[in-house]
Amino acid sequence: MLFVDAHCHVDLYDAPLNEIDKAEADQVGVLVVTNAPFVFRPCRDLFEGKRNVWVAVGLHPELVGKYAQQVTELIRHLKVTRFVGEVGLDYRVTDPATHLIQREVFGRIIAACNQRGDTVMTIHSRGAEADTVSMIGDLARGTTILHWYSGAVKHLETAQRQGCYFSVNSKMLSSKNGRKLVSRMERSRVLTESDGPFTLIQGRRARPRDIPWTIKSLADFWGEEPEAVRAVVIDNWATVLNSEGGRR
Repeated sequence: MLFVDAHCHVDLYDAPLNEIDKAEADQVGVLVVTNAPFVFRPCRDLFEGKRNVWVAVGLHPELVGKYAQQVTELIRHLKVTRFVGEVGLDYRVTDPATHLIQREVFGRIIAACNQRGDTVMTIHSRGAEADTVSMIGDLARGTTILHWYSGAVKHLETAQRQGCYFSVNSKMLSSKNGRKLVSRMERSRVLTESDGPFTLIQGRRARPRDIPWTIKSLADFWGEEPEAVRAVVIDNWATVLNSEGGRR
């Protein structure tokens, strides 16, 4: 494995297995995130036997209103996987009651991960960065990854002090705010992601096999050679995989 896609919704492509086969051929490992617990087992079964594919059990905050009761199922799946995502908070919907439900669900997930101790969580925080980072700081063990972070620098810095990683995609590296945030991330805390199929590269949906493009963009931004950046990111991912509890 030469590259890692630390956040991809592979089940939402037209041919998920084909995407994984292409990633495998290009030596890209993939953390497959799911948006609801009932998607986890079908994904795990579909990708069984694939090298460098990790399937996470998730409950996307935008779906919490519909599937909040499935948090119990998510917690049950922690018996068979240490990977959790996509989970977190999203305050783009302004209803305070929805925010409360999201926090209750996210709190239960964090508590369950805290009990297991060796989980790897990929976390959504759009519009809710302060609350997300606060909840992680108070409760979380294991390893936490803030996916496509887009909030204030001060919350990024707090998360970084708490030991969070950040998964960076090509969209972030093409925007002024994204580049500002990436510039404040410690290189030892940076991972790469596609967030496919929700991001675009050259007008088409991003895929795991596009990670080398993201590495090149990150290298250009850092003023480094792509191979050096690739090595940093893959070493960071190895540290995540080898974590057995505690985020430092």
